[in-house]
Amino acid sequence: MTDQSHLDSKYFVDARVYNCPFCNRRHVAYHVYDYVSFNWTAQKTCTAFFVRCESCGKKSMHLSFGQLKVSHVGTTSDRGNMYRFSPDGVDLADLDSSFFFSVPTSFFVLDERVPRVLRDLLTEAEGCLKSNYLTGASACARKIVYELGVLSNATGDNYEDRIKSLKELHPEVDPAFFDTLLTIQQLTSTKVHENSYDGWESKHLRVILVSLGEVLHEIYVVPALRADRRKEVLALKENLMPKAKAPGAEG
Repeated sequence: MTDQSHLDSKYFVDARVYNCPFCNRRHVAYHVYDYVSFNWTAQKTCTAFFVRCESCGKKSMHLSFGQLKVSHVGTTSDRGNMYRFSPDGVDLADLDSSFFFSVPTSFFVLDERVPRVLRDLLTEAEGCLKSNYLTGASACARKIVYELGVLSNATGDNYEDRIKSLKELHPEVDPAFFDTLLTIQQLTSTKVHENSYDGWESKHLRVILVSLGEVLHEIYVVPALRADRRKEVLALKENLMPKAKAPGAEG
């Protein structure tokens, strides 16, 4: 069978299925519940599409300068109108390319167990990258490393030393992710500024933001998930093998 794992990195898989940024379910049904066009400039029109996950019911917004069309597919008493993106002049297998900005900015939303200051900075960085503001994205990435260093009590007089300290403090995280973060210094040089970049630099920043997301997930979320699973297993064990009552205890 052909490997289709690349679909997990998309926002929209097709006109019916997407990767929900809220419940983090892959390949779940969605529908467009509303849309509106407005003047971005005197000469340019933008359309905002509002999408609802059919699993968790949460809503996201997606902006497009393209000629995306939708077709009405039904009405429900609890969810109102339901639309789907039309194939008219659009490759439904590449819907992501039709949108220049989305809220949430990506299909991956950081777990609430990650400190809010870090979540907010990563969201801002992704928004800057989506809008092609590379200086803003790289500055937010550096700020995340600084704040993570403060929260982790990392040491070092400069950026590189703090990264090395974080690597030592968190051996549970793949060191390759920390090594990737060392390239942020290169991306904040004077050659990188808004509206002046090449594809390599944009893609490189995307790798950095993904690496930051993985680092934060490994540090804050994975230990909590392990603790939750341990509690579940211990609870099952208690149910299967209840403790023997002490001699003489009333029953």
